[in-house]
Amino acid sequence: MTLITAILDRAARQCSVTVPTSWLTASDVTAKEIMDFLDQTVSDIVDRLDLTGPMSKQVTITGTGAETYAMPVDMVRLHRSEFAVYERMRTRRACVPVVTDGEWEYLKELGTTGAYRFYRMTGYDGAFEISFQRPLDVGVEVLASYVSTNWLVNEGTYKSAITDAADASLLPRRLVESGIVWRFRQRKGLEYGDVRLDYETQMARYLNDSRTIRRVAFGSVPTRGPFDIPVPDYIPTA
Repeated sequence: MTLITAILDRAARQCSVTVPTSWLTASDVTAKEIMDFLDQTVSDIVDRLDLTGPMSKQVTITGTGAETYAMPVDMVRLHRSEFAVYERMRTRRACVPVVTDGEWEYLKELGTTGAYRFYRMTGYDGAFEISFQRPLDVGVEVLASYVSTNWLVNEGTYKSAITDAADASLLPRRLVESGIVWRFRQRKGLEYGDVRLDYETQMARYLNDSRTIRRVAFGSVPTRGPFDIPVPDYIPTA
């Protein structure tokens, strides 16, 4: 890990900007611009990469019979994977995401029983909620994997904003650095294509590294595992 101030210093030098005495208290417009580009870069990385822990976390949701449950306040989004939300009990099946409100209301009116459980996300930063259809029975557990807002660490404390010169970045140094630089150069009307290409190349590599399982399909039916065969929760004895 690298101190975030060291990343900012390196980016400033690449932009031919004088490094301020303190990034936390700098009032210079150019220094503030670099801090803005840092925020934009971090947001872009967090949105595009499913990084490993501690930036990625898991939460267990225990059913109470209710339809909707609050998600952790540090959640940015769910992982983009088939098993981002799955039941830990019974068949350990993956829950099926629902995108539109119309589809959700249709499922509620139609009723869902048996093989599948659907979910949808609602809310906003710091107040996301997850709803299930059918509602989770009492004691049923669902595991949800998500990306956290916390991208800094200081003596074991994870943070989402810079408050100390000793804060260290959990994100890759070169990726953050090049993201700041190309945005700064673009704003100032300078040549930035080479730095942006370097940024996107690094991003592509991290995207590949975070997905160790590859699937190539040419219209064939995917192979199913024992955990995703649709089986009703209850099968009558006769």
